[in-house]
Amino acid sequence: MLSQRMQELEEVSKELLKVLLSDWADNLLRRSLDKRARMEDQLLATQATATQLLRELTTAEETVAQTLLDQESQLQRSLRRLQDLEEELLRAREAGASLEASKNALRAELEELREQSRRLEEAGEREEEAVPSAAYVTQLYYKISRIDWDYEAEPVQIRGIHYGPDIAQPIDIDGSRHSPCFVSDYLWSLVPTAW
Repeated sequence: MLSQRMQELEEVSKELLKVLLSDWADNLLRRSLDKRARMEDQLLATQATATQLLRELTTAEETVAQTLLDQESQLQRSLRRLQDLEEELLRAREAGASLEASKNALRAELEELREQSRRLEEAGEREEEAVPSAAYVTQLYYKISRIDWDYEAEPVQIRGIHYGPDIAQPIDIDGSRHSPCFVSDYLWSLVPTAW
């Protein structure tokens, strides 16, 4: 049995050797090698394309990642700005409420002052009715004393002209050098006692 198999194997080998040595096998082998060479070229081209696509994909991923980081940073800045604006708005509202309260207090105070002014005007009107006018009092003083005062003099200077019975006499007294009692006595001495 073993020899029979050996013999069959030997026959198959011979047949294979014939096929290999024949022209047909050579053409088949050459076509297979050409096909293999084309496949290898296509594989290399595919690998080059895949490498280029991988590089482009990596570049695109980096660009997208950088854009995403920039957008995230911009979002964080915008959120901080929004938070600052909300805090500023809150402070402005508080200040507005404070100003409104101050405005209301000032309005109440203004109303109170208007009421006081009205009362003072009414009291002034009553006093005007009871007290003679300043012009009347001034004319009365002039008729009694016959002194025409210099109202432009310094506050400590007492100046004027006394129109006495005989001649006009100037008055120039330094109030800082004389006592108020002396000044009063002097001026009263100028007033005539005979009516």
